[in-house]
Amino acid sequence: MAFESQKKKALARLRIRGADEEIAGIIDRINSLEDFFTTSSCSGRIVLIGLPEIGAKREAQFIGKWHRPVTKEEVLDAIKLKWREKEREIWLLSQSPILHVACRDLEKAKALLRIAIESGFKYSGIKAISNSKDEKVVVEVVSTERMDVPLGRDGMLFCSGAHLDFILSKANFMLERGKEKLKRLYGGLEG
Repeated sequence: MAFESQKKKALARLRIRGADEEIAGIIDRINSLEDFFTTSSCSGRIVLIGLPEIGAKREAQFIGKWHRPVTKEEVLDAIKLKWREKEREIWLLSQSPILHVACRDLEKAKALLRIAIESGFKYSGIKAISNSKDEKVVVEVVSTERMDVPLGRDGMLFCSGAHLDFILSKANFMLERGKEKLKRLYGGLEG
């Protein structure tokens, strides 16, 4: 399938699903460029999930999800309202922004990688290279900010109020730091 046709389908899906408000400008900028289109994105988030055990992603239960800094009260309210299942661990995750961008060829992918890394997205890399004559290259733009913290198991929280305050201060800091990198990435794309 030609690059242009793939881009058209990806943009149609984006119009249906939408994007996080804070990453919409970057997505619009990338998608306005002839040699690139986004396939997925997130502006960064803080998540509460319930799992039977680490690695059981398919059985994960989302308890709370925020694309902005979160308060202890919001986290505790989400836990109280939605964490009902016993024999589950509850984890708080703070995740950096992430973008998957299809590039027309390897040279375009290298140019995007340079901008991403210069903007602070140090874990960025090439995710896939198609084997067809339409050599599409997918770049993953992602940063180092990530935190996965177990908060409790079987309906019991492990951390005190002061410890939860500390965990949330770090999660919120990492979220904001990732959003600052998004601003730098946008500036790099403008240049």
